[in-house]
Amino acid sequence: MKLKASFSLVFALIFGLAFSAQAEEKISGTFGIKLGQVFDPSGAIGKGSLTDGTPMYQFSPKKKFRSFSTYYVLITPKTHKVYSIWGIGNMENDPSCKKEQALVMAILQKKYGKVEKDQLFSSLYDMKNIDQGNRYVLTKCSGFSDVSIDIRYKDKKLATLAENERILLESEKVDSSGL
Repeated sequence: MKLKASFSLVFALIFGLAFSAQAEEKISGTFGIKLGQVFDPSGAIGKGSLTDGTPMYQFSPKKKFRSFSTYYVLITPKTHKVYSIWGIGNMENDPSCKKEQALVMAILQKKYGKVEKDQLFSSLYDMKNIDQGNRYVLTKCSGFSDVSIDIRYKDKKLATLAENERILLESEKVDSSGL
């Protein structure tokens, strides 16, 4: 009888863990774009760049969210795989941004699981994130007079691929005979 009760308990625990694991989705993308999908830069509706010169391609999303008005993808320079998806929106002030960020994070937490504990860096920059190993999604509020809310989805392995492709392409353009 004890063996049967133990088996039932183990089965219930395994079933419960499997069910709870399925309740959370894997971070795959947002706004109708999937991380890892190929994005044709000629289809972008605008272009920007990060401070280090990394190009950002603006797109019109299939699925918008009220907080965000401008949408970008960052892609690997050679294979054009999406490694990051951004949404940016203007907010009235910092308190309204933090309220909207709390709403967005509550929705994301319900969808993807727990929010990472605040770290010093996250606390200083009003960032909140959900990390699933290779992929994460973060939100942040920034600015003083022009306050904005950002959401960023990122695949770390694809970001590494992007850097490797960038180095390869750049090295092909450089005269290395002087090294």
